[in-house]
Amino acid sequence: MIVIGGIKGLKSVISLGVTGAGIFYILLPMLFKGYDPILSTVFVAAVLTSFTMILVHGFNIKTFSGIIGTTSGVVVAGVLAMLVGKAARLTGFSSEEMQMLLYIPQQVDFNFQGLLFAGMIIGALGAVMDVGISVASAIEEVKRVNPLLKKKELVQAGMNVGRDIMGTMANTLILAYTGGAIPLILIFMAYEMPFLKIINLDLIATEIVRALTGSIGLILAIPITAVVAGMLFTRFEKKDSTK
Repeated sequence: MIVIGGIKGLKSVISLGVTGAGIFYILLPMLFKGYDPILSTVFVAAVLTSFTMILVHGFNIKTFSGIIGTTSGVVVAGVLAMLVGKAARLTGFSSEEMQMLLYIPQQVDFNFQGLLFAGMIIGALGAVMDVGISVASAIEEVKRVNPLLKKKELVQAGMNVGRDIMGTMANTLILAYTGGAIPLILIFMAYEMPFLKIINLDLIATEIVRALTGSIGLILAIPITAVVAGMLFTRFEKKDSTK
């Protein structure tokens, strides 16, 4: 990262370390103390997103637009995961590790459904952050090349870029989750288990909800970032021209 990215690569390495520290020394202790998993995760995700983008890209309109778009997408993903997960009656006990938390010596009263949804939010954060800053950067570059563009044209440019990234980033999420479940899917195929029974298993249903809600949050981050960036670049450009 440092060899290819130079100073920005160094900043990215630092932000990566801070992100890891934020999860291990802030988020996980909060969950261990019994704080609400979803609220805690959204709060930490928003703080880490803000720190990462400001460190790497500086404090400017592009960064602010990316932060708003990313945070909004993550919140949408979290709310959808909670609503769909409860409707699908996901228990949160889809993994052995989650079951082992019942027997830890500290006897913490975990909200297991909340922990499941918190994991979905963290899993989607990186992809949503990527989309948010990409759309904001595209609008900044378009505005720099043609300062006469109006808000509607800037938003349209951001949407065009967002549509190009949308398919590949959504595929990234779904392929990542599917890749982890390949051995299990092969076992189901070997025993010729019916498709409806497979997708109704708690483990598989959890991965489906995880992939779909993360993808929807990622997609909704595109118009939110495009509109915010279009408005901010137009408004601040007008203020500068009046001085």
